[in-house]
Amino acid sequence: MVQSDPLYYEMWVDREGIDLIRGFLIEDVYTLPLKWHARTAGNEVRVQLEGTSDLNDMYVCEIPPAKQLEPQRHLYEETTYILTGQGSTTVWYEGQRKTSFEWQAGSLFAIPLNAWYQHFNVSGTEVVRYMAVTTAPVVMNLFHSDDFVFNNPATFPDRFDGGDDFFTSRFAMRETSFRESGVDKFEVAFTNFVYDINAIPPQKSARAPGARGRVFQLGRGKQQSAHSTLIPGRTFSNIHRHGPGSHVLWLSGEGYAVMWPDGGEKRKVPFQRGAVIVPPTWWWHQWAVTSEDPAQDLAFHLGGLDHSHRGTMVSQREGGLMVPLDDFPPDLLEELEALYKEECWTYDARHSEERAGLG
Repeated sequence: MVQSDPLYYEMWVDREGIDLIRGFLIEDVYTLPLKWHARTAGNEVRVQLEGTSDLNDMYVCEIPPAKQLEPQRHLYEETTYILTGQGSTTVWYEGQRKTSFEWQAGSLFAIPLNAWYQHFNVSGTEVVRYMAVTTAPVVMNLFHSDDFVFNNPATFPDRFDGGDDFFTSRFAMRETSFRESGVDKFEVAFTNFVYDINAIPPQKSARAPGARGRVFQLGRGKQQSAHSTLIPGRTFSNIHRHGPGSHVLWLSGEGYAVMWPDGGEKRKVPFQRGAVIVPPTWWWHQWAVTSEDPAQDLAFHLGGLDHSHRGTMVSQREGGLMVPLDDFPPDLLEELEALYKEECWTYDARHSEERAGLG
């Protein structure tokens, strides 16, 4: 077997002196080991799971108490979710006024393209940990130049105008071409900053029976968007598929994903709070919640809403990429139901033992 040469992005991560994790699953972003990153003055790890197709990645970073990261800018898009702690961020273009905003655990925002930014930990005792999904791989593999990506003076006024209200937590709900089967009216939250993702009212979702969700278009970005879905406990979803790069972070609940390519073998991947899964490109996948409590995800998508996930929640009957439960082929439904019953039994047995041990 011929070993291919590393891509420019991989060589850049190696030069930065930090680790690059691959595979199908990150078990827990809250406890993922990190390494000191001299360029940013934070503790960090980069992650590029199989489903990214070398187009995007994620990283997890910590800021020590009462410290700040070094200022940075880059020609790739970045969407950030705060896992723990509280702090603030200052954003600016070279030679222009600075704007700042404060955030907490549960905040979601996008860094404007090629703007300078600096993150601060405002707590004297608590560590800040955040994860960010970026388009660094495709940009770096295209240009093969650290200087061009990180020291480029270009500005994008249509993305960031430096106004005081740019990073307020206000949002506008608007209908777009993004839609879901069985949902009469689906609106998207357009905003540059979400102080608390659960503060935006949820809507009915076609993901699973009883599911509700929110969709975000952030920071006037063109290449990234996000959604969060709450799936009731003891429920499994329809199946759907889509293109590369969707990073699914699980915020609560416990269960598993079943993923498979057309005609291929099925792969079962467990999830719990803190897990991140990136379904491989065009693989069918299903989310199954085995816990009694609901499971909530936060998914970061590659591409804006009108381009990336159009049709993923639209039934195949309507030309989409989703197979509703009522349309499952009988043999597939029987197989997935049998697996689900077995996994729920295993979950109950394990937690009964845990409760007995506590007693």
